[in-house]
Amino acid sequence: RKLTDHAIRRYFSQPNYWRIEGKPYFSIYELMTFVKGVGGERNARAALDDFRARARAAGLPGVHINAVAFGVKPDSLIQTLGIDSVTSYCWLHHAQPKQFPETSYAGFREESLLMWPKLAARYPVPYFPNVSMGWDSTPRTEQNIPFRMAPYPYTPVLADNTPAEFRKSLEAVKTYLDRSGGPKIFTVNAWNEWTEGSYLEPDRQHGMAYLEAIRDLFLPAKPGK
Repeated sequence: RKLTDHAIRRYFSQPNYWRIEGKPYFSIYELMTFVKGVGGERNARAALDDFRARARAAGLPGVHINAVAFGVKPDSLIQTLGIDSVTSYCWLHHAQPKQFPETSYAGFREESLLMWPKLAARYPVPYFPNVSMGWDSTPRTEQNIPFRMAPYPYTPVLADNTPAEFRKSLEAVKTYLDRSGGPKIFTVNAWNEWTEGSYLEPDRQHGMAYLEAIRDLFLPAKPGK
């Protein structure tokens, strides 16, 4: 309650805070950890209902509560808890690359985008698809032992995830959302996951190119600019 009171007071009140249908967006990454931490499904639902009620008491229309779908069991828990939408954190949460130690980013993209309609059909609430910029969790491995396929972080590296290939991923999700008829919302993995090789922040190799790919596709320049 202390945490969510802080969110309502310090963040939801900001004029530039992202809202869906007027409701501030709040996402829970590990939903099962949250449920366990508060003592079960009933307590979790009560906590979320109380969160929304306190937001309304603060003059807001409620809270749009999103859940990252990875690891949620059973699927019906989404409805039980009154979750408003689900999303994915990264492609590797739903599919594993077939090659090790490297897998083509372009090839894995084609496999991953096939998951979007399946996940959308799986849940009773809107699903926001994910675009992953890349993946390389080798910085988190033990550097003095052989790199072999094993549980995280010993996972395949996505190779050749250039800004041009990333843009193709953005084009794919734009086409999917335009055709789906649902909310035109997607997530990107990630802003600054440097030790998982998935970041939009500028670097020495590509500069601002990943951010520019998003800008150029979704915020095209106006005539004369």
